[in-house]
Amino acid sequence: MRGTAALRVAVLGQVRATIEGAAVARRMIEGESPAVARREIGEVERRGDRRRSDLVSGLSTTLVTPLDREDLFRISRSIDDALDTLQDFVREADLYGFEDRKRYLPLLVAADEALVQLETAVATLWIKPAEVPMRSIEVKKAARRVTRAYREEFARTVVAGTGSLKHRELIKRLDWVGIRISEAADALSDGALKRGY
Repeated sequence: MRGTAALRVAVLGQVRATIEGAAVARRMIEGESPAVARREIGEVERRGDRRRSDLVSGLSTTLVTPLDREDLFRISRSIDDALDTLQDFVREADLYGFEDRKRYLPLLVAADEALVQLETAVATLWIKPAEVPMRSIEVKKAARRVTRAYREEFARTVVAGTGSLKHRELIKRLDWVGIRISEAADALSDGALKRGY
């Protein structure tokens, strides 16, 4: 597979790997061993890296792309950063240990919803590019829900005086996942607007 179809497979493969990474983190929250989750997310992250490498290679050999090369590269980088941050969350959860696993669930649910919206928005680029700006707005809204969940959990820990430093670090990692998803949405909408979609 070559050309723009290969780019589509590569970037959507990255998003799907990130969705899978969020699923690994969620399974850990729901009771899977952090050591097992750490091994699983390492495999997922390597798969995401391969897809990113495919995209970068494809950008240099594809004549016509649905967005400017730098915008596709920015989208890919932000997705890669989101997956790396999920991997950091799982690693640190294994290193630090958990206080109360269920407190992380609202952040992961929100991140997963934002990633699914991102997958739809990215797929739309190859199907109905005129819809990309509106789809990007939906991704941004979904990503903001991650930040809201983070702020609510942070406020609970401060008010109750029960949140340890490790808990604050772990919820901040998940907030950064939402920020990276939002950055991918920005790159997608910027690129679409440049092309006049």
